[in-house]
Amino acid sequence: MNAARVRSGLVGCALFADVVDDGAVVDHLAEICEVQSALAGEVVIREGSEGDRLFVILKGRVRTEKLTPAQDPYTVTVLDAGSFFGELSLLDRDIRSATIVAETACEFLVIDRERFLAFGDRHPGPALRLTRRVAERLCTRLRRANEDVVTLFGALVQEIEQRI
Repeated sequence: MNAARVRSGLVGCALFADVVDDGAVVDHLAEICEVQSALAGEVVIREGSEGDRLFVILKGRVRTEKLTPAQDPYTVTVLDAGSFFGELSLLDRDIRSATIVAETACEFLVIDRERFLAFGDRHPGPALRLTRRVAERLCTRLRRANEDVVTLFGALVQEIEQRI
């Protein structure tokens, strides 16, 4: 893949919005990217596996799946070009919280944790801005999860009250 396409993928991704004005930083980020492809139907990430890579969708569409208690896959969301996933793995190597399946033929920019950490050692300012973006996204997810818990708790209480 040519460098211009990699740069374009970085510039078009919201995660990198705070650093795209600096061409040198984009060049340094492009150096740590790899390109990966997936065929339609291919599992890109499996729920429960250890994570160590961020994916930026250059081309195609993926779906995020979670397993129900009956172990049936449930589609949570669909992501298109310009979207990203796996960003938390840049901060830790915890297990993946969902499965990502390519709905169409896909092409990704991939940054692994070790390369991102090395980038941060060499370029602490831009790496801090990227880490803040990841933290903001994590905070948004946590707030949504809290709202979901409150909603579910309220529904449970209402159900119990109706049975009494």
